[in-house]
Amino acid sequence: MINALRVGYSVLRYRGGIGQWAWAINRVAGLGILLFLALHIADIFVVGLGPTLFNDLLFLYKGPAVRLLDVFLVFGLLYHGLNGLRLTLMDFKPSTARQHVRLFYIQIVVFLVLFIPAGLAMLNEFYGLVGGAVITAVVLALPLVVAAGSSYMPFANSAVAVSAGNYDDALARVAASRGRPHGGFEFNMWLFMRVSGLLLIFLALFHMFWLHFVIGVENITFNTIVSRWTGPHAVLWRTFDLLLLAFAFTHGINGLRNVLDDYFHSPGWRAFLRIGLMVFWFVLMGMGMFIIFTFVPGILPQ
Repeated sequence: MINALRVGYSVLRYRGGIGQWAWAINRVAGLGILLFLALHIADIFVVGLGPTLFNDLLFLYKGPAVRLLDVFLVFGLLYHGLNGLRLTLMDFKPSTARQHVRLFYIQIVVFLVLFIPAGLAMLNEFYGLVGGAVITAVVLALPLVVAAGSSYMPFANSAVAVSAGNYDDALARVAASRGRPHGGFEFNMWLFMRVSGLLLIFLALFHMFWLHFVIGVENITFNTIVSRWTGPHAVLWRTFDLLLLAFAFTHGINGLRNVLDDYFHSPGWRAFLRIGLMVFWFVLMGMGMFIIFTFVPGILPQ
């Protein structure tokens, strides 16, 4: 925990430029998405307890606070996905790394083209067009304010030795492995993160598009799940949801493992936290797979 706080402090002090902030926002976005996904698995599991409890729970998703958080979720999904696509391109075509700044600017342009209309459309229903525009602007401005503000902090211009966190370890790992593991479990997980990340750009964004723009949050009820999992395309939808669950949650848990390895250097702590992550992954994956495979509604859609 002390290392994590030191790294957070160092991020504000370290004058790393675009690369630093691209990394920091990507990491925060990934952790935020994982938190949402864990909560989403738990609330979908509740559908197996019947329509009354599930419909009562949906008020959380239809209130003003969660509508606002949905925009942050779209921000995280788009940024994390596009930034991952940029990093994957540089992994498999190292010559493009020389153009990483230009690629980042292209990424930001694509991100803005997708995020601004999506944010406005999602917020317009609840906050109106003007309110939605203001909130969207604030969401976009937050990382810029933090990045710019750190440059004017009293310690920002001093010489800083960035250490006591992920920087030294990360540089040592990159120097030793030239950016990727050479074999075994770590290589398989490295490859899984790239492949699953590419798939999730389509799976996760399509899922958000379908629920928010085709169905609409206000129209989601217990019967929406019934129609999805027992209708004429039930096999297709259950397969889609299973793939989304498996790729997204495993991708997120392995990302969290990498984050924890950056901040916890003791072999004992690392072993303890990895076991905890495995248990967490097993329990929530089990809950998600159980409800997808066994869901049998007590009522038919109206």
